[in-house]
Amino acid sequence: MNDPDFTIIVDTREQQPWGFSHFATAHKKLDTGDYSIDGLQHLLAIERKKSVSEFANNIVESRFKDVIMRLSQLKYSFLLLEFDLEDIMIYPIGSTVPKRMWDKIKISPAFLLKNILELQIKHNIIVYFCGDSTNAEKMAEYIMKKIYYMEKNNMKSSSEDSSDE
Repeated sequence: MNDPDFTIIVDTREQQPWGFSHFATAHKKLDTGDYSIDGLQHLLAIERKKSVSEFANNIVESRFKDVIMRLSQLKYSFLLLEFDLEDIMIYPIGSTVPKRMWDKIKISPAFLLKNILELQIKHNIIVYFCGDSTNAEKMAEYIMKKIYYMEKNNMKSSSEDSSDE
């Protein structure tokens, strides 16, 4: 059963996209984020990180800094993490970094936490620790549904306000 009111846009570069079985989906290149709503790409972007290792690698890349700047310019921007806070706190334990390399890592749990807080405080990006892919996909669905209906009501009340004049 698909929600007929909106279509979820999945970025064409997303290699293992969430299924969104209850929604219509379309694959298009998104300038920002991995997921959005068709027609609301200028307002909403959801960025997804599958692991602490992916996040740790991305956080020091200039390309990711560009993503953050674009996300911060949107009305609604989210970073959904498919892992828990505990995974950050024990990094690199449980990561894809080989144990023999742990003493060479310059990225610490404190550094990762500092960056997550900066994403929220400085850049107004809402960050959710979702635990796994299934929960992250469900969270994305709830976010998109809520924003779609909020924006639909905003447009409806705006057009009613202008017709009253």
